[in-house]
This record gives sequence, structure tokens and C-alpha cells, in this order.
Amino acid sequence: MKTLMMATMAAAIVLVAACGKREPAVPEPVTTPAAFVNVEPEGTPIPIPEARKTLKPGDEVLLQGRVMGVRNPFVDGRAVFVLGDNETMTPCTEMGVEDHCRTPWDACCDPVEVRATGTATIQVLDEDGKVLTHGLKGVNGLKELSRVIVKGVVAPMASAEAFAVNAKAVYVAE
Repeated sequence: MKTLMMATMAAAIVLVAACGKREPAVPEPVTTPAAFVNVEPEGTPIPIPEARKTLKPGDEVLLQGRVMGVRNPFVDGRAVFVLGDNETMTPCTEMGVEDHCRTPWDACCDPVEVRATGTATIQVLDEDGKVLTHGLKGVNGLKELSRVIVKGVVAPMASAEAFAVNAKAVYVAE
């Protein structure tokens, strides 16, 4: 009986302690990376699925889309996010399931193959060509489902299966 009472009290303490916990805040970078611009880059964006098929490392590219395609589109501690193609992917909020979907930006209503071909990894580099070591969530209002236009260069390690762009200009439209 005494053991049962102790176990119940321990469980109650754990539950009470857990109730007050919040998700840790994502630290904002000290400065806004130079790649973030306040003027929309000029040119005609190419759809991400087409870019994945036709562009090779070193090619210049202009993409537009939304921060979406995976549950966690930002990489903690790195200047990296996932951009989803507007034409091929649909966030759950536009499919009428927003009340039941806690992460509409993961585009879980789209088939896996659509999400695989409709996304690009966007990374912001420092002057030495290395990915910046701070997150981008919150920079210039960047968040899940933000509409973004990115001008950059296809990364050296990119392929049709793992498409990455080194951003030269990131414009957050909304």
C-alpha cells in the first residue's frame, strides 16, 4: 500500500512539472544575414520539380514557394529551411482540414512522392562558404507557410534526389 501511494505521488509530481513546460523559444540570430533582402529578386521563378530535374550544381536559380513540405522546415542552429513548390504542394489549411492538422505546413495531405519532388533545401552561407550557425526562423518574419522567393546557386552536392540551393537573396513576401 505504501509503495502504491509513493508511486502515485511520484507520478503526480511528474505530471504537474510537465504541465508548466513550454516549447523552447528558437533563438533569433544576432544580425539578419545579408542574403535577406527587402526587394523581390527580379526574374521568372522556375518550379522546384523542374529545377530538380534540369539544373546542376553551380547553375543560378530563382525559386518561389512556401516554407513547407516537412514537419520541421527549419534546422535548429543552422541557416537552413525547406521551401515547398506552390504549384505542386498544398498545405493542409488550403485543403479544408486546418482544424484537425497541427502542422499544416508539412503538406501531409500530399503524396510522399509529391513532397519529395516539390521541395528544395535552402541554405544561407557565410563569407567562407559554410552554412551559418544560427537558425532562420523569425528572420524578416520568416516562419512556417511564409511565401518566399529565393535567388541563388544550386549547391555543389545537390542532385535531383537531394536538391539544395545556396541562397544569395531571400525575400519573405508574407
